[in-house]
Amino acid sequence: MYLKIILISSCVVQLAAAALSFRLIRITGRSGAWVFIAAGVAVMAVRRLISLVDLFYKDVDDISFVPMPLPETVAFLSSLLILVGIMMIAPIFRGVKTIERRKARETIRRLDDVVELLDDAIVAVDTEGRITHWNNGAEYIYGYSKAEILSSSISNLFTPDKANEAMEILNEISSGAHIKNYETVHLRKDGRQINISLTVTPIAAATSGAIVGASFIVRDITQRVNLIESLRKSLDDKTVLLQEIHHRVKNNMQIISSLIYLQSGQITDERFVEMFTEMQNRIKSMALIHEKLYQTRDLSKIDFRDYVHTLAENIRASYTRWDYYLTIDIDIADIMLNIETAIPCGLIINELISNSLKYAFVNGQTNALVSIGLHCDEDGLYELSIRDNGSGISSDLDIKDTKTLGLKLVKTLVEHQLGGSLELISEMAVGTEFKIKFCELVYNQRL
Repeated sequence: MYLKIILISSCVVQLAAAALSFRLIRITGRSGAWVFIAAGVAVMAVRRLISLVDLFYKDVDDISFVPMPLPETVAFLSSLLILVGIMMIAPIFRGVKTIERRKARETIRRLDDVVELLDDAIVAVDTEGRITHWNNGAEYIYGYSKAEILSSSISNLFTPDKANEAMEILNEISSGAHIKNYETVHLRKDGRQINISLTVTPIAAATSGAIVGASFIVRDITQRVNLIESLRKSLDDKTVLLQEIHHRVKNNMQIISSLIYLQSGQITDERFVEMFTEMQNRIKSMALIHEKLYQTRDLSKIDFRDYVHTLAENIRASYTRWDYYLTIDIDIADIMLNIETAIPCGLIINELISNSLKYAFVNGQTNALVSIGLHCDEDGLYELSIRDNGSGISSDLDIKDTKTLGLKLVKTLVEHQLGGSLELISEMAVGTEFKIKFCELVYNQRL
């Protein structure tokens, strides 16, 4: 009888120790040590069950099946000590796990507090578009309280013309896509439209990973949109004003040019007529800059190739007393120049082409050619070249100490206004070439 009691008690104690060990595996995160302890105690319990069954069902006369009382008593006491030890250790692990859970709950609570206190609206919806979460920021932006809006459709926040937009967003989210900084228009409770920026992310189930809803982060950008629109309108107004200024400057210069032309019609001396014509061309070259600026949306730079084409044709038309055929070849890269650089360059081209038309070609010449080139290297250095294939300039001419007004003006514009260098290449009966190197001028703020 004693042996049966010991075996039964030992089996119960070992089963209890095994059950507690397996419980601790869950608490401690499946620690390997507890797995071995639980397995070892469980094996001991099974062994005791086998001994107990043998004792009840085997022939008592066969003493080979009967366990000895003393070893079984020792085994019972050992099992009891193991159980007591496990029971003493278990609360420690439970306490640690409880602390961890408490910290996790505290962290979640703090996150919930942060979400609630955000100025942005945080709205959660299910797959049908029904609102399941509504923070304080959403109440402020839309004017609805939680009691009013929960379980209603997210589409109620969209304007009537964008009624299908909500479901289109949810359909896109259902495939796992994310939407970032999507700008649209929503409705407040009071009916006022607000500009908002949406960031939408899918909400997945923790176990299956299936999409069960979506999280909307909504930012009210009405003030920003209104400010941008105000700045755009102000910029458009200033653009129109600058265009009008360029237009009026061009008109005033054309009036001056016309007055000079009318005045030259009363002069009989060819020398003075020529002087008036040169003055008129200089004014036209500057007026043309303002005309090109008026015609473009970029009021700070002009297409210099287009400008030179028009300028060259204007100069050609002003000199009608030729008996030779002239070709003007223009090789200019796709270059935009600001007004500070374009005006002196235009005046330089006007002076040098005019000189070629007046002095370079002889009567009856059939292959008269004027070439204009402008290119820019990688360092931002421009090279302007004006060349003709006329009679050339005398070697006695000193470009640094020239007496003619036109070349004086060219030298002044190159050295003092553009800050560049001027090189003259001329050979009698071959032609003349002027090479000018400069950098684009930087606009100096005057106000």
